[in-house]
Amino acid sequence: MDNTSLVTLLKFKRWIDAETLKVIKGISESAYAEKRHLMLRLMNHIYVVDMIFRANISGHKHGYTALNTPETPSADELEVKMNDCINWYIQRVSSMSPADLKETIKFSFVDGSEGEMTAADMINHMLFHGSYHRGAVGWLISECKGTPPKDVLTVFLRDHNH
Repeated sequence: MDNTSLVTLLKFKRWIDAETLKVIKGISESAYAEKRHLMLRLMNHIYVVDMIFRANISGHKHGYTALNTPETPSADELEVKMNDCINWYIQRVSSMSPADLKETIKFSFVDGSEGEMTAADMINHMLFHGSYHRGAVGWLISECKGTPPKDVLTVFLRDHNH
């Protein structure tokens, strides 16, 4: 996959993460406190994993000791953090050559075990990982009488990829 396709997928992720957080903000905290909290925990988990792979691609230590943080950020905080993170990916991937994407990067998992993946595989993992967990968030939104956003690439390409 070339970096143009990856950048489109990253822009899709930026859009759907923001749309998902917008819907979460509309879920009543008093009526659905536990489920709303779980939605934010899942979105924060997505963010933490995004940051871990950002560090891996950059060749830095990520500093995380778990796949989520002890504290749960607000939807507003997550909106800013997730947007900043994905904008970093868009900028970084836009400047990567095919050779950069194929480069194998060694890293440490949160549990301390060693791993290695290409930069492209890391980016794909980050993209698919977020999609998986947003699906669970969408289910929770439905259980709270909300309408989950259309988490599909076709809608993004039709309506938002200008």
